Amino acid sequence: MAGVLLDMAISLDGFVSGPGGADAGLYDWYFEPSATSAPIVEELVRTTGAIVIGRGAYGTGESAGWDDTPYHVKHFVVTHRPPPTPVGGSVDFTFVTDGIARAVELARAAAGEEWVTVGGGADVARQCLALDLVDELQLHLVPVLVGDGLRLFVPGEPGHPGTIVGVVDSPNVTHLRYRLH
Repeated sequence: MAGVLLDMAISLDGFVSGPGGADAGLYDWYFEPSATSAPIVEELVRTTGAIVIGRGAYGTGESAGWDDTPYHVKHFVVTHRPPPTPVGGSVDFTFVTDGIARAVELARAAAGEEWVTVGGGADVARQCLALDLVDELQLHLVPVLVGDGLRLFVPGEPGHPGTIVGVVDSPNVTHLRYRLH
């Protein structure tokens, strides 16, 4: 069965977006990867069998029409308010209204032996961590101080012990991968 990989870019001060959801340049490395980051991007695309995202991440991609994504796998959107007419182009969306655990269950079935990648929304990521649904955590640490915005980890939430399984240093990002216990 598919493992679950939580994959997110994060600033040095722990933010996954700036104020009001602003990009803050945290994914510049992804869209213009260096020679050392390109294999990370290629592996992520190649080994992802299904994606779990939140409604906010869906909305961000929706405004772009979803046509520029390299992930041509089933996307499971955790939401309380599915859109009346999904915009997806070449992307197959399933809107899951009965919680994150159900979305991950459906994504595991769709992914086969590939990874279920949790790729959008700090809230969805935190829910997955809280329910112990994540097998590996891949953080792309971007050398920027955002100062304010949305944090991936919030004080008071329980920690998750892990083992480092990979570190790749690039000019504009350090890729960190952990196996959670």
